[in-house]
Amino acid sequence: MRSPRSPQPDPVLLTVGWGVLWGIALGLWIVAPVAIDTHHIRPGSAVQWIGVIAALAAAFAVIGGVLGFLGGFFIVLAERLAVGSFLDRRWAYGLVTPLVVSIGYALQALLIHWGSFRSLRGLELYRSHALTLAAACAIAGLAAAALYRVVVRSRVRPAPSVLAWCVTLAAVAGGAAVAARSPRLPAVPAVAALERASSTAGEAPLLFIGLDGATWRVLEPAMANGSAPTLRRLVESGMHGTVEALWPPHWSGAAWGAIVTGLPREATGVYEDLAAEAPGLPLFQVPLQSTTLLNPVYTVRAAYRASGLVRFMPPPRPLLRGTPIWQMLHRSGVGTAVVRWRFTFPPGGQAGIVVSDFVGNDQWEGMGVRRPDGRTAVAPAALADRLLAPFDPASPSDPALLSRLLPGPRPSKPADALGDPIEELELASDIDNRTFEVSESILRLEPRLGFLAVYIGGLDSVEHAFWQYRFPEDFPVDPPARADVERLGPVVDRYVQYFDERLRRLLALYETEPNVVIVSDHGQGPTTTSSKWRGWHTKEGIFVAAGPSVPYRAERIDVSYYDVVPTLAGLKGFEAPGMLAGRTLVPTGKEQLASRGP
Repeated sequence: MRSPRSPQPDPVLLTVGWGVLWGIALGLWIVAPVAIDTHHIRPGSAVQWIGVIAALAAAFAVIGGVLGFLGGFFIVLAERLAVGSFLDRRWAYGLVTPLVVSIGYALQALLIHWGSFRSLRGLELYRSHALTLAAACAIAGLAAAALYRVVVRSRVRPAPSVLAWCVTLAAVAGGAAVAARSPRLPAVPAVAALERASSTAGEAPLLFIGLDGATWRVLEPAMANGSAPTLRRLVESGMHGTVEALWPPHWSGAAWGAIVTGLPREATGVYEDLAAEAPGLPLFQVPLQSTTLLNPVYTVRAAYRASGLVRFMPPPRPLLRGTPIWQMLHRSGVGTAVVRWRFTFPPGGQAGIVVSDFVGNDQWEGMGVRRPDGRTAVAPAALADRLLAPFDPASPSDPALLSRLLPGPRPSKPADALGDPIEELELASDIDNRTFEVSESILRLEPRLGFLAVYIGGLDSVEHAFWQYRFPEDFPVDPPARADVERLGPVVDRYVQYFDERLRRLLALYETEPNVVIVSDHGQGPTTTSSKWRGWHTKEGIFVAAGPSVPYRAERIDVSYYDVVPTLAGLKGFEAPGMLAGRTLVPTGKEQLASRGP
């Protein structure tokens, strides 16, 4: 039936307007709970909740408006082909737009996934969601058609504003529901100072190295063939073990938060590798694993970041609930220094010397990380010039290092890599080299330093980017090219050799033999998920402890994240906080003497 000749509103304005309204309502009910949980947004006040809901509503309005505009062409086409013109275009477009927005959102999510990974791998998990969406759209379509027939046949036709107000109230209810079901984090007591366990233990200095991504599968061949003699000496004189990484896909942020505090991620509140801040919002986290449902939201988030409304950063200290080991020891009177560990910004009060991970350029630059002025990222201020000197971008730390790790002319990006492994190697080697330089500078300044914590992240990056060339047998399907294996395969082993040499140089700066603890957050292996790289996290990390206070154990032991803080505290002569679940792996005092025998 054709409509009378009364003027009809412009279809473009209708589709955009209804798209915005329906986008907010559907987004707050369906997408917002997932977005808040995935970004671990935990507002602390009603004002922050209002800011969070407003920011999400703005994102959903943009998405809905764009999808309404694009889908409007199909609505207009259907209108022309089916009836010529709807009897009441406002009601018709208002009822059909939620279907267009829902279907368009799903298609946009799929296109973003394809554009990111050049495949649809990983979408099998969403098969049930697709069936649910199809069924919901079919039911909603029938309901919309039935409601439209009732409206246009009514003797007193209700105004379209009735539908608009209903959708608005649904959006408000969705926002309130999101706030009502947000989980609360458990209380975590702060550690003021550690209790002294022994008057003699803890005299030896302690070097604590976080070797991100280290795995025995890479380290053992290097120790066996003589390219990692320092590591081999530590293993053969002390103890070593396997760290069981928790919480697949084994993100480093959650792991390091647990390792340095002795608390689970449910207590620390750290789940992801990146954090972000925005005006009026609480500090939140940035998921790196693609969630197809949120792909359109990530696009809007990227626009917010490009405009400066959202700022990505390494996870700062306020994100970590709990007290890291260097801060425990610092409060207990131990001379401490910490270099480029996570959770070290702002640096004030964390240790005697802090070079936070807000200093220097690393792989996070590709994620749009913005760092503050370097002088605010180190402490004390009196040493800022010395601590920042190794990170001066105008001063290459070692121009020949890349040529050593990858001899010959620079190769082009391999065909099987989404990212450029050579660029990853450049970033990894440069930041690790600068990290070792500033660590050596600190030890030259204080050779009797009681506790030094150094984070080395480059091995993880190199393993991610070069795993298929080092271990081509892991990829029987779609293997790397033979030429790439021959040229790029040795890079991982050369990197281990480089780390071993820098570790030897660092140890040589101590006036007295230190205790050494090296731990990784996870291992590495072939990827089983959609990722930029073909190397990915596995659950078998490494643990090494050696030095004058560490007894020899030939067998490999099992190590928990929660054992590291008690072990470090024990090596410095302190009892671990009673709230921790882990245990010390190194006996101290009388226990140590008994373990060594007569």
